Amino acid sequence: MKVAVKIPLLVTKQEAIVLDSQSRIANWLYNRLLEQANALRKRYRETQEKEVGKVLYTERGLRDLIPGLKAQHPFLKTVYSSVLKNAALRLSKAIRDYQDGRHGRRANLVNWPKFRAWKRTWFSLQYDEPSKGYRLVGRSLTLVLGQDEAGEQLKIELELAEALPHWVKHQHIRQCRIVKEGQIYSVVFSVERVLPNGKPLFYTRIVALDPNHKNFAYAVGTDGVATEIKNPYFLKGYDKRIDRLKSKRDKCKRKSRVITREDGSQFWLPSRRWLMLNARLQNVLRERREQTKQFLYTVANRLYHDYDAVSVGDYVPHGGGITRKMRRAMNNRSLNKRFKQVLAWVALRSGKQYLEWAEVGSTRTCHDCGYVVAEGIPVEVREWDCPGPECSSHHIRDENAARNGLTRTLKALALPCSGRREVSSRR
Repeated sequence: MKVAVKIPLLVTKQEAIVLDSQSRIANWLYNRLLEQANALRKRYRETQEKEVGKVLYTERGLRDLIPGLKAQHPFLKTVYSSVLKNAALRLSKAIRDYQDGRHGRRANLVNWPKFRAWKRTWFSLQYDEPSKGYRLVGRSLTLVLGQDEAGEQLKIELELAEALPHWVKHQHIRQCRIVKEGQIYSVVFSVERVLPNGKPLFYTRIVALDPNHKNFAYAVGTDGVATEIKNPYFLKGYDKRIDRLKSKRDKCKRKSRVITREDGSQFWLPSRRWLMLNARLQNVLRERREQTKQFLYTVANRLYHDYDAVSVGDYVPHGGGITRKMRRAMNNRSLNKRFKQVLAWVALRSGKQYLEWAEVGSTRTCHDCGYVVAEGIPVEVREWDCPGPECSSHHIRDENAARNGLTRTLKALALPCSGRREVSSRR
């Protein structure tokens, strides 16, 4: 099983210039290949030539165009071949994903790839072969860059901010990738990790989660304990900081002054204040991602510490909302999809089980008697009494949905279930 280990780098100003130039060239190659792909796409639609289709829609088609581009543009030789190759492979995968979406081979539709703006997204440098193009000795990482005009091999030596975890062996590292978030450069190692032999899984402890927006999720387990997981408190604070920085940055003049290069070409350079505010914004976005990641993994690890299987409702927020704030909370701040990915990963690592249960009708169905409220229950109603003829149970909206989810999970696992589960306590 492959896992990713991310470690910050201690980068000097000169080293940052070198890494940025490598990223710019890889980004330029991606856009140049996309320009050719757009022309090939138009030609293929008109002629249906098989050779054109092989170049455009196969994994290695666009990659094979790189040697010709190197002959036309010698500056590409200053970047290591693996980095250039992966820029082409990344574009080829985006095109194949688009084709799979069009022909129904994947659940979601994917748009045709667009040109990348390097100033908006730093293009990562990927070395995808074990111990080829990079070397790690202690906390010293040496990267091979390419060749200069004289044919000499270029290299750069970087320092890791901290040592590798004790369980990571150098011979288990399969890939190396350099990324930049805000002003922080990091290296991501892809490590082949062998998990210990898992014990046979007995579903003695199961918990069902009902994800929603008023809180992060509501959980009910087979131990009769109900747990309300509140939304992370820091999201609103980060959103306010992000909005304030975006507002200040956008009031600055983006195109401040024209810079003329030695070859006569020109480009616009933003004002110093715009660059300063943009750097602050990128740092806040990075902090938000790291805090969110820590929150999700903490919750997932705690759940799998207490239970053998975790089942989550299949609802994923998308679309509108009643108010602007509600739409933002549903679409922008929702961690539903990421939380499911984290749960699936932690389950695999722990040798436990991750499941999803169908949420259709779970909120308006009384868990005690099975009565279904035909007209549904309004969103603003958080507690309700069952109107069934022989039932007058009082329900907490999210708790009732989670209890229905637990029943459906037990039935899906073909485990004994009475259809009624008492909730002994709430946390």
